[in-house]
Amino acid sequence: MTAGRLIIINGGSSAGKTSMAVAFQEIAQEPYFLLGIDLFWFSMPQKEIDLETVSPQYYSWCEDRDEDGKQYFRILPGKYLNESMLARYKSIAAYLDRGLNVIADEVFWTKEWLLESLRVLENYKTYYIGIRCSDQELSRREAARGDRYLGWARGSQIYAHKDAIYDLEIENSNKSPDECAIEIKNFIESDKAPKAAEEMRAKFGI
Repeated sequence: MTAGRLIIINGGSSAGKTSMAVAFQEIAQEPYFLLGIDLFWFSMPQKEIDLETVSPQYYSWCEDRDEDGKQYFRILPGKYLNESMLARYKSIAAYLDRGLNVIADEVFWTKEWLLESLRVLENYKTYYIGIRCSDQELSRREAARGDRYLGWARGSQIYAHKDAIYDLEIENSNKSPDECAIEIKNFIESDKAPKAAEEMRAKFGI
């Protein structure tokens, strides 16, 4: 059985990753299954998702400031969150082994998560796509959603892109999910060989 193809869309919270992944599913020539980070994140007990009641064994959080003095929010994974996030790459691999294509929206909060994806997914055709958004637009979307701690988007964007290399980058401050999906579709279906994973493995000695 031929293994499925994988598209990883990495970027900060509120950058529009899930919306464009769903839009891509609708227009792709082949079926894709959405196995994004939220599917696994929200599998945690409800009290461990709430910032006010979460146990450090799942994660802790802090506020920090960037070089310009802007405040941002940072997640510090504990044992259970870290292990569940690392395990999901094997879950994705199980789909790929069955010949199913997968699209996964991602936030690489730690370098370890990125490196584990490179290890586990080494034998699969994987495209790494980076989604960026302006600080101003991220803050606007975050406030409009009303379900994110202010600064979560800025912090997650900082850490998501810190170590990653991409096959394709999309600036999504002023684009619709459909426009982004078309951009991804055109790139994937051009049959350009993905190179980012190989470059990262060489960079990190994997």
